[in-house]
Amino acid sequence: MTTGLDLLADGGTVDLTDGTTVPLRYSFRALALLEARFGSIQAVQDAIDSTGQGAAFGPLLQIIGAGCVGPGGFEPHIREHVDAKGKRTVSDIVFRRRTDGTDLADLLDPGRLDSYTAAFAAALSKALETRGNGAGPAATDVSLPTTPGPSSTTSPSVPSTFHPAPSGT
Repeated sequence: MTTGLDLLADGGTVDLTDGTTVPLRYSFRALALLEARFGSIQAVQDAIDSTGQGAAFGPLLQIIGAGCVGPGGFEPHIREHVDAKGKRTVSDIVFRRRTDGTDLADLLDPGRLDSYTAAFAAALSKALETRGNGAGPAATDVSLPTTPGPSSTTSPSVPSTFHPAPSGT
């Protein structure tokens, strides 16, 4: 029988520049954040430019950040825009550590890009695999670009105690 903990889709870990390690886990919440930001899980994969001609760091930050939500100790802060017809579009998600409010983007090392990619690929593949019930083959083929740099790891999150300061507006 599958237990709740079996469904958490733990994967690799990410080493941060402050010496801490954060686990990546793609729960329904994390996958929903990625869908809100990119439109679909396929669009997440398409957002990562493997040619070197387009954006890579922004989409990777969003993907890693979503995996750090929950047990990783980070909270998403969503920026969305509403067009004239009332359609909401998520334009950015900032991931802040619950304990001190530090932005995840300030804690990631561009030199560890390869290890970050390997960590989120493992966690995302685990999250998307089929679990039992004879439902068919596992959906674990996550196509990712080859990137330079070392690897990293992550740790589980804790309950939120972070409360951002009021903006004054």
